[in-house]
Amino acid sequence: MTHAGGQHVVTAALDDRVDVVRRRVEQWADELIELGPRNTLLHYKDRKTTTLDLTGARPETLANLLAGRKTRLEALFPDGDEHRSACTRARNLRRRILVFEEEQGMDVGRLAHGLLQLEPPPRSGVTPVPPLRAPLLLQAVQLNARTASESDFTLEAADEPEVNPVLLYALSRQYGIDFDEDAIKERLSAMLATLESPQEQLRQAYQTLADVIEQHDRTVSLEDRVLVGLFSFEKLPMVNDLRTSIELLARHDVIAAAAGAQAGEEALQAQAESIPPMHPDRIPPSEEYLIHDADSSQQQAIHAALSGAHIVIEGPPGTGKSQTIANLIAELAARGRRVLFVAEKRAAIEAVTERLEQVDLHGLVFDLHQRKLNRKRTAQQLADALQRASQEPPPQLGDLHKQLAQARERASAHTAELHQPRPPWNLSAYDAQSTLLNQPCENSSGVRFRDATLRRLSGDARGQVRRDLGDFIAMDGLRIRRGDSPWSRVAAGVSRRSSRSWPA
Repeated sequence: MTHAGGQHVVTAALDDRVDVVRRRVEQWADELIELGPRNTLLHYKDRKTTTLDLTGARPETLANLLAGRKTRLEALFPDGDEHRSACTRARNLRRRILVFEEEQGMDVGRLAHGLLQLEPPPRSGVTPVPPLRAPLLLQAVQLNARTASESDFTLEAADEPEVNPVLLYALSRQYGIDFDEDAIKERLSAMLATLESPQEQLRQAYQTLADVIEQHDRTVSLEDRVLVGLFSFEKLPMVNDLRTSIELLARHDVIAAAAGAQAGEEALQAQAESIPPMHPDRIPPSEEYLIHDADSSQQQAIHAALSGAHIVIEGPPGTGKSQTIANLIAELAARGRRVLFVAEKRAAIEAVTERLEQVDLHGLVFDLHQRKLNRKRTAQQLADALQRASQEPPPQLGDLHKQLAQARERASAHTAELHQPRPPWNLSAYDAQSTLLNQPCENSSGVRFRDATLRRLSGDARGQVRRDLGDFIAMDGLRIRRGDSPWSRVAAGVSRRSSRSWPA
């Protein structure tokens, strides 16, 4: 609509969406961050197996580690018992770090310097807020075994220290500290870049935050600790995207509907109803790019996605979800579309990429997995893809599509014949086979009926035979064959005289 009234209606509808999405975004952000007591970035607790406490290590060696130098664990703990205990913790910690890297592509190993402690606000709402005990400075750390027996380890702080970003988020979101989060981040980053001493970095970072917190009449303290543990804030960029893109999110029907906006739900319903039905057998082979087998339900899902629908595919393991995704990627790629495939665990991604590799389409994939991503690998992937594209000959199809169409027609005709009801019983061959297969073995018989007899065995004739047989059994007819009937051993003959009254 271009007139003023119409524009007002459109703007009002968008405003309603924005309000609904904004409220839900705050909930989504809190769920991503996990502000509860299990978040080690906010409520740190020492773990027996996955905390490597370096606070009591040799001071000069610990200073070298904090300054970014590769350091042996034995140099940090020269005492034999302390070193063995530290190796046990380092071994357990490294295994957990590798699990996160391999399964989820997440780098969770961090060196934490200093723990900021803050009591919850006096009035924290219905849900109690636990006291804050959060790592203040964080650095990515490389933890590697020096020997095959893992009798010693090396540690190396990989990056420059940064202030715990989840701490800043929680201070403003949950602990009632009102401040400009972006401004404080820039200020702290600039300050840390100008200082070389790790202890001075810790002191200045704490003082900056303490000044902000104490303006709200709150008491804050610092626990001087150095430790290596599992700390993950990979979801924080998602939180920032959510909070800075509310209007963009509100314009998307799926997100608006997920947030509870009625307009989004109505738009999705209208879109679903507008997608024409699809019969898999009517798709010309020249317009289909399946690379793996797909049943009719999987083809329906692929057709819906290609038609622009928003879909959710659910199913237990082994029902073909990864196979369907691989087919969908191939279909979209064949149409010149780009596909972003994400998963919570690395194994789910590999299940799809392996199916693409099985049909020699692994060149379609640009792997952005963090553990494998570096400049050299990125350049090599691009070079390989370009070289392959330049050398790929055009496909020689010939009459392949015609042959596929004929084969599908034969298969469809076979299915139709198998399920076609036939006189005189109005049963299909499939029905007859299913009935016979469900009969126990003792019901089998050597009696066989030929064409003429079968044609006379209509439903009515079969019913009459069943009734006659029932009457025969009810009148003890089976006793004659068993031999317990008085007539079973009689040698009956027919004389000329008796034939008049007892026809032979």
